[in-house]
Amino acid sequence: MPPPRLLRRFSVYGDFWTRFMEWGVRHCPGWLEPLFVGGWSVVFFLVCAPQRRALVRNLRAMFPDRPPWAAWVGAFRVVWNFAWTLTDATRAGGGQDIIDWRIEGLGAFRELAASEGGGIVLTAHMGNYDLAAPVFAGRFGRRLNAVRAPEREAELQRHYEGRRKGQESEAFSVRYNAGGGMLGVELAALLAAGELVALQGDRVLFDVSPATGCLFGGEVRLPKGPFALAMASGAPVWPMFIIRDGWRRYRVRVCEPFEMRGARGERTRVMRDGIATWCAELEEVLRDSWFQWFVFEEVFTGGRGGGR
Repeated sequence: MPPPRLLRRFSVYGDFWTRFMEWGVRHCPGWLEPLFVGGWSVVFFLVCAPQRRALVRNLRAMFPDRPPWAAWVGAFRVVWNFAWTLTDATRAGGGQDIIDWRIEGLGAFRELAASEGGGIVLTAHMGNYDLAAPVFAGRFGRRLNAVRAPEREAELQRHYEGRRKGQESEAFSVRYNAGGGMLGVELAALLAAGELVALQGDRVLFDVSPATGCLFGGEVRLPKGPFALAMASGAPVWPMFIIRDGWRRYRVRVCEPFEMRGARGERTRVMRDGIATWCAELEEVLRDSWFQWFVFEEVFTGGRGGGR
């Protein structure tokens, strides 16, 4: 019987399927790409039952007035868009200049680029985070530090670390929230030095401390870290979303910044207000681009949603 470690490499979180998909993308002619992406999406949707159920439940919680079948169709649409973003990232990572970018909120983007001092870029699991961050990092006049959660399996983590290492430069670096409690101190020091820190604020993984927010009238669990960092550092928070608009076309939506400042006795209110501001921005984006929210875990609490 194969050792458990070998079997884990063939799981949904292992590196085998990712490497196989990337190999297929590199050798697939462009005219066959839709068939390749469609086939990969069908296999993922059928085989990965826990992720499929989580997508269905999230969509039912977001849109309770829609018929049940709509959540299933929507869940497949999420998977299909996710497959496209992986395909685009693989081609771009291989040196192909194929992506067209557009900026929505150009005034806020220019304000961020012209601002002095540290800043927190708060984003969600949408569009193509890995693709956009190194592309736009050079426009900010200071280093952008993108924070990522480590992969569940060590082999896949090593694979992605090697790929992302080639993207790093004086303007861009990747840091992993590997636990141990020191990342927050490190990020606070980077902000104090005037650098930018990019964090994702829409799902809780591993032993990350949770906070409670509200989306679509339902209670959700969000990572507490980005908001605690904003309070501790005093750095402004810039909501930013990467949205896939179509065939190799992406849009960067930059929102107006907000700050989380207050007296020591107001920390609870400041935290609550900051989370509410972020949730309002996230919900506005998701109303139109829900099919690009790549969160494959159940987000809503309190029994909302359903499905098997």
